[in-house]
Amino acid sequence: MDRKMYQLTEKQLANLNRMQHEMPSNDDIKARAKRERKPWGILKRDITLGLLKTNPEYVRGIWQARVDQANGLDYSEERTESSYNLGYYRGYTDYESHCRGGMRVPAEYL
Repeated sequence: MDRKMYQLTEKQLANLNRMQHEMPSNDDIKARAKRERKPWGILKRDITLGLLKTNPEYVRGIWQARVDQANGLDYSEERTESSYNLGYYRGYTDYESHCRGGMRVPAEYL
């Protein structure tokens, strides 16, 4: 079986480019943590994960893993970029729960 490679759609790329933000400085995070009465480390983790979701390679990794899982292929880390590999891991391991929630892999990748 040939492996089908997932390509981000123009709409996905436009949304990701529109949402691009930069990581605030540690001083800004500490000030925000104090205002929100939240631990600094937890807030920094939340901000980092939020920014990761706007990374095109992370999103590409998630969808490639979903396509591979839907086609019955084994898990594989193939790139050196850690954001892609993290997305691939999360997409592959969360595939079953996402399918039960109504997520569907586009028909052209099946």
